Amino acid sequence: MDISSQQSTERKQRYKELLNDLKKQNDIDHNFSVNDLVKLQRNIEINNEIHEENATAIKESHNNNAEILMDAHILKGFHEVISKALVESSEFNDAAYAHAINSFINRGEKSDWDVLANIAMEVNKAVYTKSSMLGAADIEPRERLTKERQKRRPKALTQEKRPDVIGKLKRKDRGAEKINIILKQVNDLYKANNCQPIPFYKLIIDPENFMNTVENAFQISFLVRDGNIAIERGDDSYPQIRVANSDEVKNKTETTQAICSLNMELCEKMKNFYGIEEPMLVVPEDEDLSGESEHSENDDVNVH
Repeated sequence: MDISSQQSTERKQRYKELLNDLKKQNDIDHNFSVNDLVKLQRNIEINNEIHEENATAIKESHNNNAEILMDAHILKGFHEVISKALVESSEFNDAAYAHAINSFINRGEKSDWDVLANIAMEVNKAVYTKSSMLGAADIEPRERLTKERQKRRPKALTQEKRPDVIGKLKRKDRGAEKINIILKQVNDLYKANNCQPIPFYKLIIDPENFMNTVENAFQISFLVRDGNIAIERGDDSYPQIRVANSDEVKNKTETTQAICSLNMELCEKMKNFYGIEEPMLVVPEDEDLSGESEHSENDDVNVH
């Protein structure tokens, strides 16, 4: 604990002692004695000393919200005790005080609050505080305990193993069937393009249906994860897709991740950039997957 934190803890402890004394004095059911008033005066002096120390700390760190809240509790306690003492030892009460203020501001034809404001400005001092962090005045402040951050233990790195031959995935779930269908379409499009890379956005965008575009992006990400296709930067600075060969899969020892921001504005921009009029990928509906998978059972989809 550094010096400033230790001093802050000591001030909070002194604040708590003052709060306890004020609570005891407020519970007195008889008239205040001279000793009670002397002790009250001494507590006010102690509070002023703590307040000056706290004000100096605030100028240095601007982060003493807990002490500011406790100081507000102290001021409220002093107000209650002094009000009780005045009511019991004199004829002063809140009604008389309000009447005195009313007479003070209504000396002329109209009420003039500026007279009272000028007096208040002379004794008022600005306090550096964050009002949004003070909370309710009646809530007891909680002392925050600083926990030491545990060090992360590095995980043992293991060599990634990939299959020598990537063939057609035969899975029973419908999501896998969609991946197989998209993989076959990408292979056909890649061959039809003379085995040249295909622009990523041109491949996934459906100009008539944004949800199909999102679906295509998901299916392509699965193919990239499985090592069936590769995404790289094209000559137009936008990503492009090509079929990965077996040598690349063998030599790839680490996986990389990329995040693609996809929204309707970007799709419209890419649609105009590539002149997209119809989708390149056609993802079948769920009810069509069973029939599609039956037709594709005799086709082998291999990546070399």
